[in-house]
Amino acid sequence: MATKKMFYMMSSFLLIGLLAGCGGSNPNVSPQEASAETPQKEELATIFHTTIETKEDNGVTVITYKVKNTSGEIQELTFSNGLQADYILYDEAGNKVKQFSDEVLSKQAIQELKIEVDEELQNEFRINDLPNGRYVIEVFLTANKEDTRVLMDIIIENSQVSKGTGLLVGQMDPHTVEISMDHTKSAFQLSDEAIQQVQSLHDGEAVTFIFTENGQQKTIEKFLDEEGK
Repeated sequence: MATKKMFYMMSSFLLIGLLAGCGGSNPNVSPQEASAETPQKEELATIFHTTIETKEDNGVTVITYKVKNTSGEIQELTFSNGLQADYILYDEAGNKVKQFSDEVLSKQAIQELKIEVDEELQNEFRINDLPNGRYVIEVFLTANKEDTRVLMDIIIENSQVSKGTGLLVGQMDPHTVEISMDHTKSAFQLSDEAIQQVQSLHDGEAVTFIFTENGQQKTIEKFLDEEGK
């Protein structure tokens, strides 16, 4: 009986040892090093909590981006310019459509900012030149904090702008061009931005553009390049 009991005890110890060995620990890392690694990874994951919300307001897509300090300590952020947050917009194919920092002017002065415990930074972006369709938006702080990046799918359904393609027939006057779309010629007014762009285009050239329509009048807001920007 004593021998059998001792056999059971040894088997139990062996089983416990095998179960303990099935963990994901690295045998080359000491217990002291392993215990030092875990809090660092958890800390990186909980310094900031980011959220993003989208809504449409009269054809304008409103992006609200929030970053909350959940680390339990004051966090210091360094921004290389006056732009605290930025976004990149991609189409369904993953092509970059636009980036906020490409379209705005910002000061180059370095900005230091302290974020108190549970303090929340909020930035709002308004996008009014997107045709209907599906997009992915990536928003992030410009302070090079990877854990503040967040992505979200966007569906635009009530846009006031459309995307067109055709052949540039020619410029009718400084503010008007004629474009052939599906073998039908139409006149388009030009925005101030499009007036500048059309100077580098040639008659007969294939063009892609964003335009608005008000009754019978169509206005090209801007011409897009080969990458759709």
